[in-house]
Amino acid sequence: MTTSLAKPKPINGEADQQLQRVETLHQQLKAEHARAQELLARLKGEEYQAAAARNPPPPPKAQDWVRDPKALDKKVAEFRKKLEKPAGVKNNALDMGLPELKAEEREIRDLEARVSGLEGRVRGFEGLPPDKELALLEVEKMRKELEALARRRDAMFEGLVEGEK
Repeated sequence: MTTSLAKPKPINGEADQQLQRVETLHQQLKAEHARAQELLARLKGEEYQAAAARNPPPPPKAQDWVRDPKALDKKVAEFRKKLEKPAGVKNNALDMGLPELKAEEREIRDLEARVSGLEGRVRGFEGLPPDKELALLEVEKMRKELEALARRRDAMFEGLVEGEK
């Protein structure tokens, strides 16, 4: 008889443990429910509603990408290709060897020299009016001034040469 009374205790002990687990899980669920209700109340609040009004929904294409992962994968692959080789770039520097890099450097130096030469030519036109006819008049005026200065220089040089005789 003592053995039969002892057996129900482990069963009751297991039941007690299970009941405690269920109560613990119930308390955790209540806490999660309270947090979810609080979050829902915040999302329904003015701050989030105003933010939702300011941020329009994504364009239809983007929504399609979200709905269709395969389309998104295609777009990601396409964008990666564009990032790997930007438009206008002849070769990827990582794929080039030393001779190609030297040739590319030579081309760049030639272009730099050409640009600096063109910049020098452009500097010669600084100070001229933007109108073509006014600029031509200004150039003609300067040419006449240059000729007058050249005549004056020549006269001064002749005066020096005659003074030495």
